Amino acid sequence: MKKSNSISKVKKNDLILSDIEQNTILEDIYNGKTTNIVIKDTLKTSLKTFYKYLETNPKFKAEFNKAQEVGIKTLVEKMLEIFDTEHMDLSPNELLFIREKKDWLKFLAPRLSSLFTERQKIDVKSDSVVKISWESEPDLIDVSSAETLPDSVEKSDL
Repeated sequence: MKKSNSISKVKKNDLILSDIEQNTILEDIYNGKTTNIVIKDTLKTSLKTFYKYLETNPKFKAEFNKAQEVGIKTLVEKMLEIFDTEHMDLSPNELLFIREKKDWLKFLAPRLSSLFTERQKIDVKSDSVVKISWESEPDLIDVSSAETLPDSVEKSDL
């Protein structure tokens, strides 16, 4: 009698990418494609599996993040090309769609690329110690030789 396979075991589906697949993914991301489309078309796998692969491969993750930043620049340049043409023969619906896409890029670009941030955080290192000094010594009164008597006692009473 054969023992049945356990259905409670978690199957390990580790993603393994060749250099060609990695370069194809990076090239598509550089060209402005979204990660979701690239992963579905190239790898035919889920985003979760791909992101797990990124976590286990820090070198490729760094390259991928750089590709995403350049990819958003590419998308902005493509939008500039669309708006740069003088004779736009677009229907009102197409124009509305392009405007929505432009607004989405305006929202998304600063979050993905440091190039498009309007407000930059500037770290200023400052010394919190304040040093006060005088150029010359002030006139000091020598109080050690003066007698101190109570106000109610006069010198004549002594």
